[in-house]
Amino acid sequence: MREIRIFELDRERTVFWQSPAAELPQSLQVLQGLLWLTVEGEPADHWLRAGESFEIRHGQRVWLGTWQDGVRLRVSQPAKTLSPLTEKPARRVGERLGWRIALRDLAARVANRTMARLARG
Repeated sequence: MREIRIFELDRERTVFWQSPAAELPQSLQVLQGLLWLTVEGEPADHWLRAGESFEIRHGQRVWLGTWQDGVRLRVSQPAKTLSPLTEKPARRVGERLGWRIALRDLAARVANRTMARLARG
């Protein structure tokens, strides 16, 4: 599962973007227009056209800008959920707990019936 956000940047605008330090890398993809992108500490700028993408690593500071037209872009990153490989064991543990609770309830009912019969004589 991934989180996806769509942004539109008006013409002749520049914005600052910083990927959170604790986050996984973010993928930036241009959907429409021409995007100017510069990364702090890198000597060269990047020009991305529709269909092209750039990976923003955690903690990286970038500036995004437009040229003559606006830009529409998509930023996506993996969602903060468990991966399918780690979900299965957790689900199995939950299933086992569910069976334990069901068996405990059944045992309690049987014990209550037995006690009621013994009390009646």
